[in-house]
Amino acid sequence: MIKKRFISIFFLYVISLFLLVGNSCANEENIYLPISFADGSTKISLGSAILKGEELWVPANAMEKMGVSLIDAQNNNKGFYLNIENPAKTFDISSLSNLAGETLSLYFSSKYEEGISYFNVVGMEALTGLAFEKSETEVTFYKNSSTLAQLLQKRTAKPRIKEKISLVWAHITRDNPNLLEEETLSGLGIISPTWFNLIDGSGLMANRASVSYVEAAHSKNYQVWALVSNGFNQNNTTQFFKNNKAVSLFIARLLAYSKLYNLDGINFDFENVDVNDKDAYVRFISLAAPLLKKAGLSVSVDVHIPSPNSNLSKSHDRGFLSKHVDYVMLMAYDEHWRTSPKAGSVASMPWVERAVQNTINEGVPSTKLILGVPFYMRRWEETAVNGKTIVKAVTLTMDESNSILASKGIKANWNDELGQFYYAYKENGKTYKVWVENAESIKRKFSLIKKYNLAGAAGWRKGHESADIWDIFDSEFGGN
Repeated sequence: MIKKRFISIFFLYVISLFLLVGNSCANEENIYLPISFADGSTKISLGSAILKGEELWVPANAMEKMGVSLIDAQNNNKGFYLNIENPAKTFDISSLSNLAGETLSLYFSSKYEEGISYFNVVGMEALTGLAFEKSETEVTFYKNSSTLAQLLQKRTAKPRIKEKISLVWAHITRDNPNLLEEETLSGLGIISPTWFNLIDGSGLMANRASVSYVEAAHSKNYQVWALVSNGFNQNNTTQFFKNNKAVSLFIARLLAYSKLYNLDGINFDFENVDVNDKDAYVRFISLAAPLLKKAGLSVSVDVHIPSPNSNLSKSHDRGFLSKHVDYVMLMAYDEHWRTSPKAGSVASMPWVERAVQNTINEGVPSTKLILGVPFYMRRWEETAVNGKTIVKAVTLTMDESNSILASKGIKANWNDELGQFYYAYKENGKTYKVWVENAESIKRKFSLIKKYNLAGAAGWRKGHESADIWDIFDSEFGGN
């Protein structure tokens, strides 16, 4: 999950990507294949497509020549809109008639290379009316009449929900990784890629999803719960909540994308919500959740820990939100945020346990509560200036922390009260301090799952963990 306080250093960058994604890839990652369109006895050459992993990116002008009308998004080749006529029939979801009407505009990210915009055709046969055959040397397109239901029947079966939830958030802002090339993670049941974002108050939604990614996840027995954020834009969120039509269209797009990409769940991550919009947020979830559940999706919501001193926390009515969703994800980290005036732990054990207790006391059933744990920590830099201590911090992954310990030849000491290791060193007149998150600290936090009968755990974020974290996940969740 994108966590606002964690990613604020990247905030402006992420916002710039919401209308997605004219991104370039290293040439060595791309395979260029000639493409043609077979229309009866005629075969028309249409240039080259880009094969990257399991995805096939076709030039927008080639799509136009094959009869697919792609509407350029604003801001120079940041993506495409595709208008879907009669969405209720296309997606076999009756509620879309009332939510979206006769036409639903869906957004798709683009790849932009050497002045050309590309569209990913994998899994889009029912929307484009095109199918293709691919060999090692070429790709041939032809007219297709398959319905979305027929295509879904050919896709990998959805894994079952495990007894306890074990989830990891995958932070994706540009290309989706090729999961097939990654080792299967022991004990992991669900992956939550950061795919969908509210763009503005009208309900427009950015989309980075991938059919290939979902199919690869299912082949590894992971469910996919796509993360949906508000872009952490408070003004857009306020305007969105006030606009009933925008809310309806947003929910309609979620339902359509969920069917198109064969998702298993939706994870809402609305942060930086105005305190005055707390009730409006609950209302939005109360409208969306039943429709998503009816479509066979698990629904979860991410919440800040209870705190009387934080507007971020006050904007989340955890008790009422829990009444409408299957699971509540407690973001039990950032005890000391990056700009904190005092160095300290990201998630000490006493602080995390109090957060769990207080969340349950607010009315969230323990059996719905999922403990969010950090796969990161911070290195604090303390400098003495005119009798004062100036504090700065940078985020460390687990492997980066291990590299510091090895390179400095220092040892981390276990603090049993905090439930984590700690180390410090001096360099160039500055003092550096690190409260470590690693397999031992995560294992200690996992003890709260049994103690409070929690629904499971979730890690922020994939790629920041050391390899032995998955041994801890396997020990806790592997037998589910």
